[in-house]
Amino acid sequence: MKALTLVLALSAASTALAAPPKLAQQLCAACHGMDGNGPPPIPRLAGQQADYIAQQLDWMRLGQRDDGGAHKAVWDRLKNDADIQAIARYYAAQKTAPPPAKSIDPALLARGRKLYTEGNLAVGAPPCFTCHGEQGEGGSAAPRLAGQHAAYLAQRMKASDMPQPPARMEMQEILKTLGQDDVRALLAYMATL
Repeated sequence: MKALTLVLALSAASTALAAPPKLAQQLCAACHGMDGNGPPPIPRLAGQQADYIAQQLDWMRLGQRDDGGAHKAVWDRLKNDADIQAIARYYAAQKTAPPPAKSIDPALLARGRKLYTEGNLAVGAPPCFTCHGEQGEGGSAAPRLAGQHAAYLAQRMKASDMPQPPARMEMQEILKTLGQDDVRALLAYMATL
């Protein structure tokens, strides 16, 4: 009997995640897509860690992450942590659409792979995989890169001296050590993850 109860509870939980929260339909889907695989340069939310999505939403709500005002109207309706967590869990449970196939210069790809897996310690750039995972799956504090739109990643990989949340500041310091050719190579490699 306990096994049947557990199966029914798990089935109900997976059904709850399969149906998007009403606020995700109303507030997020127009840009990010119902399944979290919206068009470039909008970031894909599908498969992203729930904690990361919730953290980013919270930073936007507190004005600690600049989003160009894109989410301003959202905050009038998205005021509690439970709604943010429900949206984050829903999008984290979605499958990331495969990236479009592109022809990539093999030398650029090899350079990007080397930077991603080995870094450039001579200039203070650690290997990307130490935070973002070997396959770009992300980590506890670092976002998933696999399957993300190249245009969005290019936008996020611009070094800035503007105030940022602490986790973003660490990434900004790393970006400042990389040249444009390094960033181009990393973007080429990350497009294959």
